[in-house]
Amino acid sequence: MAFDLNRIDGGPALSLLRPENLSVKADEAMIELRVAANQDIELYFPAPDGIIEAAWLELATDLMTHLTEIDNEVQRISAEQWKGKPWPGSYYEGDLAYIRLVGPDEALLRYWVIGCNSEWDERFVRTNGAWVRKA
Repeated sequence: MAFDLNRIDGGPALSLLRPENLSVKADEAMIELRVAANQDIELYFPAPDGIIEAAWLELATDLMTHLTEIDNEVQRISAEQWKGKPWPGSYYEGDLAYIRLVGPDEALLRYWVIGCNSEWDERFVRTNGAWVRKA
């Protein structure tokens, strides 16, 4: 069963990760970023008292730099889980909807599938400079 790899890329969005491009509401910052020719995602992270801390932007930059390999890992896991199923790929190959930075080295990625009306979270932790899926 083939899953598309290298389908999204956070690299082109890196130049947009600046405080003036973020929308802040209450204690959360958000920015919409293009990750593929036909796909935008939202990226969220804490902004206590409406303040955008440099550490969150640095974490967002690192995550977006590794977004292709992170998404490839999610696709690899999905392919393993659905191996041998009779349904078309549109039933299980998830698209990235948004990312939420939830800790100093942790991100939650929300995926969704239209074919079977499903959505789920994938959690990744930055360990020794690499983003590792937390099962």
